[in-house]
Amino acid sequence: MNLTTGMTTIVLPLIVIQRFGLSEAVVGLVFAVSGISGMASAFLFGRMDTRGREWSLLVWPIVTMAPVVALLLIAAGQSAFVPLGVALLAAESLLVGLLYGPIDIALFTVRQRRTDPAWMGRAFAVSMAFNFLGMPIGAAVAGLLADSSIELAIVTLGVGGALAAAASAAFLVPRSDPATRS
Repeated sequence: MNLTTGMTTIVLPLIVIQRFGLSEAVVGLVFAVSGISGMASAFLFGRMDTRGREWSLLVWPIVTMAPVVALLLIAAGQSAFVPLGVALLAAESLLVGLLYGPIDIALFTVRQRRTDPAWMGRAFAVSMAFNFLGMPIGAAVAGLLADSSIELAIVTLGVGGALAAAASAAFLVPRSDPATRS
């Protein structure tokens, strides 16, 4: 998913500034929508008891991310009708923020429950460092792809990245805690 997020940091500003001819302030406002909805979603899902539901709270929002990120494709084609394009970008950002709440809560809950407390700090540090590598890699590859086609970057890293993340989560994350299986 971080490849997809990295792609967005390159593609969204290109759509707003190059295709729509709007200012950097609009880029910031669209990104702010994601941040605000993400905080609200994390607070909402953070209050839930997620035991036994981590898999579905992780996988289904990631699956949903593919069509949500595809909204960038529709937005990118709205050069003739900029208000619709900006609305689509804002909707995509809102939905991405909402979807990241359950993803983050489930991911960190699984890590926390399955990590020996003596290794918690180290495990989280290594895990977060490894996960974060996806953002600059996604941004770099998106920059290369977007140089010839913004749409190619969105399809490859956005939709493709989300589908790869969904498949990885679905097949690599156990549906239940192995320690509680009988």
